[in-house]
Order: sequence, then C-alpha cells, then structure tokens
Amino acid sequence: MPKIVDHGERKKDLARALWAVVEREGIEGATIRSVAAEAGWTRGVIAHYFRDRDDLLLFAYRLALQREQELGPTSETPPLERLVGVLLRALPVDAQSRLDFKIWLGFMGRVADHPALAEAVLEEHQDYHGRIRGLVESCIEEGILAPPWEAARAASTLATFVDGLGVMAALDPSTYSSVRLEQEVRDFLQSWSPHGTATRDASLPSPSDSDAPSHGVRD
Repeated sequence: MPKIVDHGERKKDLARALWAVVEREGIEGATIRSVAAEAGWTRGVIAHYFRDRDDLLLFAYRLALQREQELGPTSETPPLERLVGVLLRALPVDAQSRLDFKIWLGFMGRVADHPALAEAVLEEHQDYHGRIRGLVESCIEEGILAPPWEAARAASTLATFVDGLGVMAALDPSTYSSVRLEQEVRDFLQSWSPHGTATRDASLPSPSDSDAPSHGVRD
C-alpha cells in the first residue's frame, strides 16, 4: 500500500524549517537550498509545493500570523486588553515574535520590486487592520477609548504607530525592550482615554523591573 502523505503538514514542516533558518541566518539566508537542507529533503520536494522562494516565504509568513493570532488574548479578555495584546503580537516582544518580525522585515525589503508579493502581504495586513478596528469599536462602545477620529481611521493610526515602533525596536533593541514596547502602546492608548483614566495595567512593572510584558506574552 502506498504511503499516504499529508501535504498540508509537509508544507508546514517546510515553513518550520524556514523559520529555523531565518532565526539562525536571517532572512537572506533562507534560500530554497538552505531550507531543503534544514528539512532534510531535496530541492525538488520544495519545488513540488512552492513556485519559488517568495511563495515559500509567504506561506511561512501566513502560518506565523496564524500562530500569533492563536497566541493572542482570548475573546473572554476585556476589549482594551485584547487590543493591547493584538498590537503587541505585531511587535518583537519575545523570541517567537522577534522571529516573525524578521520575516516581516524581509518582506518589506522585497515588496517594492514584487507587486504580486506586495498585494499578498497587503491582504494579510488588511485583515490585521480589521481586527484592530473591531476592537477599537468595542472600546469606543464601552466608553474606554475616545479617539479623535472614527474607528477605521483610529485603527489605521494605531497600526501605523505599531509598525513604526517595530522598526525602532529592530534598530535599537537594547532601548526598546518588551516592557518598553508595551509601555509605548499603553501610553499611546492613554492619550485616547475619555477622562484621563489610566489604560496601563497597574501590575505592569517599570522598565527597570523586568523585560517581560505584563499581558502574558512568552519569551
């Protein structure tokens, strides 16, 4: 009887091999050859599942986004903390999200010359914007936040702020620790508090106390 191959799981195995290469060698080191060697398969096997390196990168990127969503706050979490959690999962706050952020930065360096890749990444980013918008709307409805614009523009502003914060963290990781990143996000949301109510969790340590974010992101 021929061996039954789970093609979906095999693609995930290749994505995990790519993550391992990126973690060790950076995005430029993640070639078809290096990923094949990491997975213990031939380049022909990868060619069977992916058109080229960008196709493999995109699959790994989407799988990483799915993983980050699963690790984020649950629906039982209050909307403000869910919003903070979603924003922080897009930042390099722990070992896993730092790896995912490396992949995202690698994409940003390629999208200008690859319109199809840019379109695919934009589609994923729009889904991210949609989740932020939904949480902003919930916070507005509950009177927790009162941004100066409608929810859609507020969500776009938050996403832009977090993108810029992530770039600063990549450039200066010693300054932008996980605690600093969480503080920056909470301080930004604090500026939208309707009555000056603190949005920063009282249990959040000061940057000198710890380098682990307070909402449960792992390292």
